[in-house]
Amino acid sequence: MRLVSLALVIPGTLEMSAAFAQPSIRTSIPEVPGDVIFEKDIAYRQGHDRWVLNMIYPRKASGKPRSALVLVHGGGWTGGDHYGFAQLGFTLAQAGYVVMLPTYRMIADGPFPACLHDLKNSIRWLRANAKKYNADPDRIGAYGDSAGGTLTLTVAMTGGDKELEGDGTFLDSSSELQAVVCSGAVGDMQHPQHSKRAASVYRNLAGALVRGTSVAEVEAVMCRASPCSYIRRNVPPVLLIHGAKDTVVFIDSTDDFHTRMKSADANIEYLRFEDGTHGVMGQKGRTAIPAMRKFFETHLGDSAEQ
Repeated sequence: MRLVSLALVIPGTLEMSAAFAQPSIRTSIPEVPGDVIFEKDIAYRQGHDRWVLNMIYPRKASGKPRSALVLVHGGGWTGGDHYGFAQLGFTLAQAGYVVMLPTYRMIADGPFPACLHDLKNSIRWLRANAKKYNADPDRIGAYGDSAGGTLTLTVAMTGGDKELEGDGTFLDSSSELQAVVCSGAVGDMQHPQHSKRAASVYRNLAGALVRGTSVAEVEAVMCRASPCSYIRRNVPPVLLIHGAKDTVVFIDSTDDFHTRMKSADANIEYLRFEDGTHGVMGQKGRTAIPAMRKFFETHLGDSAEQ
């Protein structure tokens, strides 16, 4: 199971300075274990340097398709890349999963829904290439943190919405997910309880930096970018993980999102850590990581033959 080692590979220092940092150079790559294969910088679409992903999967062959997991980095929509969760990807691949690490366009590249279109495009790429990687196209889950958690949750909530697929590649494949775990995610970008700095990021994501965009237009896009706008019963199973002392993404919108999802009779679980901050997955990994593993095993089945 490797639960202890997995608990040690989640970044645990995603505080304000990191979550809303400026774009940085490529995240350093840890040493690749000998029992996994690491394919780097694969283009899931041509024409932009953010339309790339990494694939990590077991070197040992499996007699049946494996469950697949998509790991979506955070960074406040201004930084981060497809190497940020490499160590976590190695560990999950060692546990038998096929793992994809995509990246997506930042605020500087264009406002929402560009980032959502990109993540959906990468999932379609994975499903279209499932046979190549011996992945089961009917068992794809995702984990995202912070901005990545918000995007992952929004993908799950908008499955089947053709208007949010974008104009990318592999449009004949589905971008739907079968299970989602997110930490430090934003449930509602228009929630009254947000720090001024976080609210500024959400407005910028919604196009506030584009000349001529009105306040009403920005607010309308913020609504579209918020997972709470798509609450309904028939969404994939969701596990929320959040720290009550998070000063980057206040927990209030997550609390309200959970309550509204429960009212809709959606399949949702909530790990709420009273003393956790924005780096909750690193701080509380010994509890949160086994919960995440159990959640994926429950909803995706066994990863595959080891």
